[in-house]
Amino acid sequence: MSRRFLLCFHDFSVWNFRTSLPIVASLKDLVGGCFSVLVIPCVDGASDEDVAEFKQALLQLKTEGFELALHGLKHKAEFSQGRSYAGLVGMNLTSGEAEFAGLSEYESSRLLHAALDAWKNLFVDADGNCDMPVAFIPPTWFSNKYLPGQVRAEKMLYEDRFSLTSADGVRYSSPVASFAGIPKSTEKAAILYAQGILKFPFGVPRIAVHPVDFPQLNGAIRDLVRLALGCKRELSLYSEL
Repeated sequence: MSRRFLLCFHDFSVWNFRTSLPIVASLKDLVGGCFSVLVIPCVDGASDEDVAEFKQALLQLKTEGFELALHGLKHKAEFSQGRSYAGLVGMNLTSGEAEFAGLSEYESSRLLHAALDAWKNLFVDADGNCDMPVAFIPPTWFSNKYLPGQVRAEKMLYEDRFSLTSADGVRYSSPVASFAGIPKSTEKAAILYAQGILKFPFGVPRIAVHPVDFPQLNGAIRDLVRLALGCKRELSLYSEL
């Protein structure tokens, strides 16, 4: 396999798609192709007009060649009696965004299928057909011991913080560079780490960008993309692994 990297735009939702589309387009021009966009599928509370425009934006991305992946349900956790102590710690560390952290087997399955149902509502066509997501990425990467198997049973690739596991069980080392939610004082260290994983000769590193990274980290992120390409890495999609 050639040296590859993934560029993943996280948290694309009904609440931010209008401001996110220009960022996605700019990154496409920079990297020279389409990449993976991680969709938060819940549209609860959004107006009918916003939902209709969001669906159109997703169709536009798909038509252009972007790969759309499933990124939780709401990216904000619900109360769950089935959440472990470790899951509660994960929730605390992420301000409640780690919705799959420490869930019981039943609760994890219930939430995953709720996310899939929300996805279908966005993508089903007039004939009732729907392309399923190629990958599932739990928000903040905090998870539970049941979720990887549940995701793979739905024929999706599963992503954690350090690896990717295909639906048929092939695992790839995949460290991730991410800046969302970290203190400003640690940004320089995070950038140095990102540079290191892109230069390392093994694995499939990921550059995970979020709407909140822009415009502050726009320059640093663009430099990382240039570095990946300069290291002779090839932009890849989840479906190409």
